[in-house]
Amino acid sequence: MRLVPVNGPRKRPKMLTPGELAAQLGVDVRDLKRLRDEGRGPAYITLTPRTIRYLSSEVADWLSDDTAD
Repeated sequence: MRLVPVNGPRKRPKMLTPGELAAQLGVDVRDLKRLRDEGRGPAYITLTPRTIRYLSSEVADWLSDDTAD
């Protein structure tokens, strides 16, 4: 017997940790925290009070908006 998903295959969005994103951007994780605190960085999700994740699509949007200025 083979199980078939009821709603079809779903793509999960790529979520980045602050460390992963900092490495990709070439900045320190403290810089990302400062941007979050100032409301200037990419949109993020707070999973728990100490667990932050960034959606790669939101980061891409933020980068394209930031470079357009």
